[in-house]
Amino acid sequence: MYGIRYHILTLVAVFLSLGLGLLLGGTLGEQVIVKQQTQLLQKLEERYTQSKSDNLKLQKQSQDLTQQTTDLQNVMAQVGGHYAHDKLTGQKVAVLQLQPADLSSMRSTLEAAGAVLSTAAELQDVPSLTAALSSDEVRELLGVDAAGDEAARSTALSKALVHELFTQGAGPVTSWLQAHNFLNVTGTIGSKPDHLILVGGATDATRPRLRLFDLPLIQEVRALDVHAVGVECSDVALSDVVYFREVGLSTVDNIDQVTGRVALIDVLTGAKGHFGTKKTAQALLPYITNAKEVSTSQ
Repeated sequence: MYGIRYHILTLVAVFLSLGLGLLLGGTLGEQVIVKQQTQLLQKLEERYTQSKSDNLKLQKQSQDLTQQTTDLQNVMAQVGGHYAHDKLTGQKVAVLQLQPADLSSMRSTLEAAGAVLSTAAELQDVPSLTAALSSDEVRELLGVDAAGDEAARSTALSKALVHELFTQGAGPVTSWLQAHNFLNVTGTIGSKPDHLILVGGATDATRPRLRLFDLPLIQEVRALDVHAVGVECSDVALSDVVYFREVGLSTVDNIDQVTGRVALIDVLTGAKGHFGTKKTAQALLPYITNAKEVSTSQ
């Protein structure tokens, strides 16, 4: 028979073994964890260093591309006026502006090309005009029956506006639009131009205009016996190029840039295609087959 002393010693030995095992296990476990953390930190540091290096390279590439773009714009600014000089001498050019934009540089380029800006029309406050389409006043003005929906009224408005502006002369639709500050016109109403520039593009606020007004207007312009081209600024939130292309118009999607204005002159003088900086463009500029000699003097 084992005595009580034996059992006590056995229990003490068991507890000592457990304690020693826990102590050794904890120490070894901490060492493993520390080693893993050290390796992880080293990897993170290596990745950070590589990412920093890659970022610096991308920044340098971006700076180089920006500088190249600036240089190109400077060169184009210097030669653009000479290139466009007298290419449109005596030709009447009209502008129908669907989206607010600063067109002063485009007008200067057209003047340098010798063009006569016969009519400049701009639609204004289109959201309010869209709301006005549902009124009985507009329905009666357009001669649309009561069953005519918004699309039918928009199409009728577009047709009347285009023909009054560029063929028939001032009429009830242009008069009503001007009286309600929906249309601003400078130049001659009813004068048929040799070329018509449609200025499109939209913001989120004017998005409904793309569907309601732009496509019907573009289709009516295309039906006229007038050479038309669709343009927009490079920074518009929503593009009109798809609508211009749908009816067969050549396009320039960066009219706010020197290269876009040079491309516009080429398109107005016969080049066809889609030019600019967006994915819808085929090239930055039309291919030049017969360039004029550029003088170094003013």
